[in-house]
Amino acid sequence: MIKYIFLLLPVFGFSQDKIPKKANSIEVNSISFKELANGLLDAGYTFDKIDSNFQTIRTDFKEGSGKNKWMKLRLLTRMKDSVAIITGEWYNSMVIGSKLLGQEQTIENSTYKIECTYGNPKNCFLEMKALAESFRKPTSYYVR
Repeated sequence: MIKYIFLLLPVFGFSQDKIPKKANSIEVNSISFKELANGLLDAGYTFDKIDSNFQTIRTDFKEGSGKNKWMKLRLLTRMKDSVAIITGEWYNSMVIGSKLLGQEQTIENSTYKIECTYGNPKNCFLEMKALAESFRKPTSYYVR
């Protein structure tokens, strides 16, 4: 029995890492700043701020797709040693302008981090993950 366990260890050792709970950051390896920028543009994002010196990009809010059509997503990217670090923020466009517990809902007070938890944050994370995987480069997921 123990022999069989040792035979299976290499199979498990090379399997793809699972996404940790509450992951909010994706790293894309072996990518250039230009590839990152072009990939964001190809995915329909527009740039709010871009800094070539520090190799950072902040996109404008973009309407989500599929289940996320009411969500607005903004990605924040940073290049470091040919690794793109992608994080993001989201808000539900349906609640903007309404009152919740007597407080007017605005983009500023209704924006949340994209993270792999449940519901809307997870759906937004999966959209961010799809973008990262579109580069066809090795990816890793982190809680930061």
